[in-house]
Amino acid sequence: MAPGTCTVLRQFSSRIQSDFILLPCDFVPPPSLSLTHLLNKFRTESTYDGAIATACFYEAGKPDKGTVTEDWGMIPINLPIVFDERSGTLLHIDSPDDVDKNNNEFELRMSLLSQYPRTKLSASFRDSHVYVCRRTVLDALNAKPHFDSIKEEFIPWLCKPQYQRTRREKYSHILSPVTNNLSQALALKHSTLHLPTRKQHLRRSAAGSEADDEHLRSVVPSPVEDDDEESVEPSLRIGLVAHRASSGFASRANNLHAYLELNRFFLGQTTWVLPSDPENRSLIDQKAQISSDSMIGRSTRVEERASIKRSVIGKHCVIGKMAKVVGCILLDHCVVADGAKLDGCILGTYTKIGAKAELSRCVTQPGYEVGEGETARNEKLEISDWTARDTSESQGSDECEDTSEDSSE
Repeated sequence: MAPGTCTVLRQFSSRIQSDFILLPCDFVPPPSLSLTHLLNKFRTESTYDGAIATACFYEAGKPDKGTVTEDWGMIPINLPIVFDERSGTLLHIDSPDDVDKNNNEFELRMSLLSQYPRTKLSASFRDSHVYVCRRTVLDALNAKPHFDSIKEEFIPWLCKPQYQRTRREKYSHILSPVTNNLSQALALKHSTLHLPTRKQHLRRSAAGSEADDEHLRSVVPSPVEDDDEESVEPSLRIGLVAHRASSGFASRANNLHAYLELNRFFLGQTTWVLPSDPENRSLIDQKAQISSDSMIGRSTRVEERASIKRSVIGKHCVIGKMAKVVGCILLDHCVVADGAKLDGCILGTYTKIGAKAELSRCVTQPGYEVGEGETARNEKLEISDWTARDTSESQGSDECEDTSEDSSE
């Protein structure tokens, strides 16, 4: 089993000497959600009130049951989160451990509700796995050697010191040691752009717009007010950027369901036209039917009367005569023989579909071969272990023969 993010971060923590950003390789944000927005929020809040991290969550709808199947793997679920929208603070994540402990009730501490009386609970967001953190977060992680998952274990735990007194007392010297940030916080304390709340640090929400106006008037500091001697207690908050679906589609391609959904989304944003260069244009038969909401990779051949709709076809593929491909994703070097029919499938590289075979909502492992006339529905087609061993052994023997021939020459 591959090590989790926490394990990897602990291993390389000695090489990280400053604040850092943790990014996944599979998150696809819209243009409206830029990394600059997260960085600016982190820089400001970590300076003026001692926030220790900023996380990004995105709103995700439920996948269409008519287009996915459970045989592809577990359908991703949204973890309920509690947050304060006014200050943009992540307060609680209902982790799998919380669900195991109490599956019937949602438990929140009174200290959380007293500091943030207008919190919101939502089960429509997913973790993007984008975090901007202070360097001291790694010191806290090293103090928790049993944590492996940053999403399910460490971040839910890191939310708690901001409102749990015992954890604050135990870990505040690790998460927020005495540094020059104190002088920066005092400087911002007298800025009209900063709204101090005297050790509450954005923890209270006003009752309405009138109360907000009154609050703003009351917190603008006086230039002659002498409160620099007051101690500035770090908030240890985790800032939250909650991206709404109305502001643009975002998703992570970390499972088959999301991967298919992302491809279909981008198909709706493009219009396919015949290749302009003569070489690739000649590979598309004039009698082939390709809808405008499809994508065809270079060096792919589409033969006579083949039909392709709402699909992504990779490079160096072959779509045979009279073949029908609807709502599918074909990776590179796939071959679909004459008369075959594919509906809502994902084909791995070098997959071969025999003549007149029919597949519906299936996923194939790279190199899988479907025989002529075979039918499959709602399946995950994989190469058996013994076949994989035979393949590797034959490849190894071929290499040995090549080596012996070279040496004899």
